[in-house]
Amino acid sequence: MAESKITKDDLKAKFEELEGGINKAKESATPAVPLVAVAVSVGIFVVALFLGYRLGKKRSAIVEIRKL
Repeated sequence: MAESKITKDDLKAKFEELEGGINKAKESATPAVPLVAVAVSVGIFVVALFLGYRLGKKRSAIVEIRKL
């Protein structure tokens, strides 16, 4: 097996290849970011609404009105 030396051009080509892959991944993920943010916001809102409703039921007073 012959040993070959790694040249500056080899490194440069590999870094450009990796950088291109990262840029493609970044561009494909960009449209999904707002969708994920909206989904997380709605999820937090629903959980807060449910917990607030539940706590309100536990802490509310029951008042009976009777005719005399």
